[in-house]
Amino acid sequence: MFYLLNSPFLFYYHPSPTAMKNTQNDLTDFKEHLHAECTYRMADETMDEFVSRMTKIALKDKDVLIPYGKLDNNVYIVNTGILRYVYFDGVKEITFGFALPGTMMISYYPFYKNEPSFFQIEACGRATVMKITKQSFDELTMQSNDFARWIIRLSAAQLWHYEQKLSVVNGDAKERLESLFKNRPEIIENVSSRIVASYIGIIPSSLSRLKSKLMKKSR
Repeated sequence: MFYLLNSPFLFYYHPSPTAMKNTQNDLTDFKEHLHAECTYRMADETMDEFVSRMTKIALKDKDVLIPYGKLDNNVYIVNTGILRYVYFDGVKEITFGFALPGTMMISYYPFYKNEPSFFQIEACGRATVMKITKQSFDELTMQSNDFARWIIRLSAAQLWHYEQKLSVVNGDAKERLESLFKNRPEIIENVSSRIVASYIGIIPSSLSRLKSKLMKKSR
């Protein structure tokens, strides 16, 4: 089953053997990204059950997965590409963080309290995500101790990554950009300068000057 975002249609197709092989490779990579998200490795049978409950969503650049103010309590996991969390301070948009392959994305306001989302989640280029409904996610958590243990460890890992993010986006603009180059070069390479600038808290023209200086320095 394959959904296209912002489309009312559900498309069914019969893949060729080559397409089926590519899909299997895609799922293998997806599972490995998930396993790498925390120190607890769930059993292969649990992972297969988890993935079997998901549907794939294809996104284009700037497609919005979860709009600001929407009640979307589904759970999403990045399969390919990069997505970002963004919020609006009344004057400008601010990029709070990025989600790379394997990252679980939940809008916690609607997921936990059934309140409208504070963050908007959108694609930074072409991307695919896997979606599981909250109902199915909760059912699996109740049915599988293995899955529940993985979720607990994953939650701890995400809190660790949040603290790491604060250490990465620290210091003056030059230091923040250097840290991003060192820790997340894929973001620099694949995300627009406008978005990167909003993440580290400077304007795009300042980012361009800093990037030029860093590139010259690295040669």
